Amino acid sequence: MFRAAEQIVGRHDSQENGTCATIFRLWKAKLADIKISDFQQAFLTASPLNITDVLHNKDEARRFKQCLLFTIMRVAILAGGEGFKKFEKETIEKQPISPFKIDVHQTELHPLPTWNIDESTIVGNAEVDEAIIEELQLRKDNPAFPDTVRFMGGDQLSLARLRALENIRAGHEAGHAGFFWGAWMPGLFHAKIADMHGMLVTHWGKPVERNPASLAFHNTRLDRLPITLTSLPPFRTCRDLVFISLYARVLHCLLLVSGCATLEEYTTRTTSWDDFQADALQIYERFASTSVVDELRHQRAQCKSKPVNTGDMVFENAVLFMRDALISREYADAIKAGDSGRVLLVLKIWALSFRGSGRTKYAYEMLHIIHNLTHVWPKPIREIILNNWLLNPTGKPNSFVEMDLVQEHLNFWIKSYYKAHGSNASWEWLELVAPCVTALRHLANGLNDLFGDDQGTRHAPPDLTEDIETLMESLVDYRVYQIIPGRIFDEDDPPANDIITVGLQNIMDNSKSPLTEASASFGPPTITPVTTRHTEGTLMQRPRTSVPVASHTTQTPGVDDVNIFDSDGEDDVQDTSEIDAILDELQSGEREPTLTREGAEDVALDMDKVYDIEVDDIEVSSGSEDEEDTGDEGDNDFVF
Repeated sequence: MFRAAEQIVGRHDSQENGTCATIFRLWKAKLADIKISDFQQAFLTASPLNITDVLHNKDEARRFKQCLLFTIMRVAILAGGEGFKKFEKETIEKQPISPFKIDVHQTELHPLPTWNIDESTIVGNAEVDEAIIEELQLRKDNPAFPDTVRFMGGDQLSLARLRALENIRAGHEAGHAGFFWGAWMPGLFHAKIADMHGMLVTHWGKPVERNPASLAFHNTRLDRLPITLTSLPPFRTCRDLVFISLYARVLHCLLLVSGCATLEEYTTRTTSWDDFQADALQIYERFASTSVVDELRHQRAQCKSKPVNTGDMVFENAVLFMRDALISREYADAIKAGDSGRVLLVLKIWALSFRGSGRTKYAYEMLHIIHNLTHVWPKPIREIILNNWLLNPTGKPNSFVEMDLVQEHLNFWIKSYYKAHGSNASWEWLELVAPCVTALRHLANGLNDLFGDDQGTRHAPPDLTEDIETLMESLVDYRVYQIIPGRIFDEDDPPANDIITVGLQNIMDNSKSPLTEASASFGPPTITPVTTRHTEGTLMQRPRTSVPVASHTTQTPGVDDVNIFDSDGEDDVQDTSEIDAILDELQSGEREPTLTREGAEDVALDMDKVYDIEVDDIEVSSGSEDEEDTGDEGDNDFVF
């Protein structure tokens, strides 16, 4: 935003869109592994995406359950107070680790100049790519350039436009102009934003006593600013509300399964880590496993009496929230740990739940990721992706961050602190200062260390003890996690969907399955779309997932596009496919609503501190601009 202090003819406030990019050296990558010939051959011979690729297999289901179990324990240690610190070291030591955990290393970031290129169109993305090539002089004296795979990443919209370029030019352009050289790396931070948006939409409810498990009720009990679903607050506000509610629920349920009256009594009575783990397992099985939700909703559906004296909407919603929020917390912790295997387990769940919560474009993005990692990318490319979609700017353990969060973080500093103001504001200045942002930040921090404490806006994390106690008292008062038959909500406050079930039904039960369309869109016509003959054994029975799902669902308030396809089994040739609709939106520049990022807290590299002790002190064993950001996607790009 270029602002004029006094507006006259030819000089006024104007908003101009530009693009930032950052490069870094790929970790554990060799030139011999990124030949275009191998990359393209693997693509052309790739198998179609199958439902069994999306759902957890038996081993993944077991490992994911263990991950959620440890998430419960980490939450209790984080939010339960000093008494739980005695369980911290052993919890870290026994944390399940996947074979795809990234080695701790420091990522050197090299921001590129800011370009006056509007990336919000498909053509704009091609212009950005050309600007990157010119800036890095990749064609100059570089005979390997035409034969080398290039890795680019960004948010969902940026990647969708790059894939659109590849599809549009296929068969018409050869070489670099055909865009058949790119391994598109997903932006995991924007997936986290989509998840939080879906959590708010699904579990918001009404702030009334008949729905005491809703986020709206908890927001009111905490005396926080009102929130409306039509104008959601920034990402960090939503994230903090979801997680503080989760912390209170976990601690409350810990008291329920142990029979203790207070957390102090629990920590005094429980001295063994094995007992602590056993209690966490009870929490998972009683209050995060949705088989009981299925049974309660089935009972209510079969009930003929008035008023209804079966089922319990309060308990059902509480269990669904516990499951969904634990998955969100596990995702955040897996990213900080740099464990790509754990991250991928969550992404498979989100491929279903994003569709159930109405995050349709990100649901497709999850299918792209799964298909590429499972069938499309050759093994060396797959390993490079899993080693580089998370960065570690500090080089410290438990300090990995999403690559698109790094770019959002740099964007904030460029736009808010290092942009010239008034008549000095220009694209020439932005182009000059953008590559220096990292160095300027290090210089500022060094001067603060030299001359004394930083007198800026940094502060210690707020004490959440009172907030947690307030919500725990509310959970006790309204017996949220106790089954009380007959509890129902107001007619205009329907119960929450089991968004994993809705997403699964959307994929499996429609004649125009999103899985079929997505599989057909991933590759050339030689790749056969998924049909019932590919999944003959799967479609006859209910698919297995590692997270129990309930079969009786209701429409989530505020979600209009959950059931996008007709379920009557009849094809309507007049209907526009979901893939076509997404491509039309790409061409028109239409964006899917998302949470905004307005301040430094929304793009902070470390949004919480999980452990008070240094992880590297523990032997870990392996288990099996000055204007606000509107949150629009497509404002950043990456090249590696």
